[in-house]
Amino acid sequence: MTALKIIAFTLLLIGSLINYGAKLIVKRLNLFEKIDADEAEELTGEEFEQYKMTKAIAKVKVVGVLIMLPGAFLIFYAFR
Repeated sequence: MTALKIIAFTLLLIGSLINYGAKLIVKRLNLFEKIDADEAEELTGEEFEQYKMTKAIAKVKVVGVLIMLPGAFLIFYAFR
C-alpha cells in the first residue's frame, strides 16, 4: 500500500506541475509554432498568435490533467 501512495502522490505532483507550468512549457518548447490553426483564418496577426498560444496551453493543460487523474484514483483506492 505504501508503494501505491508514493506513486499516487508522484503522479499528482507531476500532473500539477505540468498544469501550472503550461505557459512556461509552451514558451520553452515553442509548441505554439507547431499548432495547426486553420479554423482561425479571419484573425489578424497578433490575435492569430495569441490564439495559437492559447490553444497550445490548453493542450498542455489537458495532458497535465490526464496525468493527475490516475493519481487521484490511486489516492482514493490507497486511503480507503
